Amino acid sequence: MHIVTGSDDNYAAGVLVLIASAAFHTPDARFTVLDMGISAENRARIDALGDRLGGRVSRIEISEERFADVPVMRRHLTRSTYLRLLIPVLMPEAERVVYMDCDMVVIDDLSELDRVPLGNAPVAAVPCPSPDAAELADTGIAAATYVNAGLLVMNLPVWRAEDIAGQCLALLSDPARRLLAEDQSAINLVCRGRILPLPARFNVYADPAAYALTGALPDNPAVLHFVVNNKPWTLPGALAAVWQMHADRIADLMPPRKRVTWRQRLSRLNRSRRLALGVLARRPKYLGRVRVQREMRDRIEAPYLARHSVAAR
Repeated sequence: MHIVTGSDDNYAAGVLVLIASAAFHTPDARFTVLDMGISAENRARIDALGDRLGGRVSRIEISEERFADVPVMRRHLTRSTYLRLLIPVLMPEAERVVYMDCDMVVIDDLSELDRVPLGNAPVAAVPCPSPDAAELADTGIAAATYVNAGLLVMNLPVWRAEDIAGQCLALLSDPARRLLAEDQSAINLVCRGRILPLPARFNVYADPAAYALTGALPDNPAVLHFVVNNKPWTLPGALAAVWQMHADRIADLMPPRKRVTWRQRLSRLNRSRRLALGVLARRPKYLGRVRVQREMRDRIEAPYLARHSVAAR
């Protein structure tokens, strides 16, 4: 099984924990890191983790100018988000890879993803549990079929034959198109009607707001995804203790925590204030978020830590 992720220096801590957690649960996996501007110190940390895992981690360095002309609309992203589009060219002999965002942590065996029958589907992915209404309106894609691009099982011969990456970049470079989710939007558009849906357990958002209005959390989660600003290496939040457990396992390799900015603190304070006021007002949306956060703690975080904390030492 080949897992590929990508990052600049901002997400190096996430890369390390993603690899460590995936290797913990899927011991035969190998990994490639697409490296767009990772510092020398953090490259050394990633390489050291590779040595610890028996040489199963490789890096491919990519110029920070590679996507200089492609815009990024969301504040929490950088151009390294487009690295997944380079996989078909960078790995010309590969037929299938599992691309994973580096703000994920693995909590179960991923081997099933290597057996998904792709057929002629260019990609398999998990439908987004809470797609943005404006994004759906702009792309014209139905909510039930709009997928999150954080985990993709990529059928690389199809990507190459149809130049899917080139089609995505053409959309991203078109000033007339408003792609609110960048290459996620583009992948949904180019592959529309041909995306194989994966079980929700392979991309569970570590964000109570994603499930408060759409029903229960997925059963038996395998991958937790710290979407948007909920990064556990900055400020702790829902399910962050699971991420931290795997960070602690490789504590000697982890980079120092970066100082939390005033903007991040203010954003967290404003979210907490809105939640508290909403709960006091008995608004269903906020009551639902509290319920989901409790479910995340009781159904995912506490049982996982109880099962694995000792084994992970």
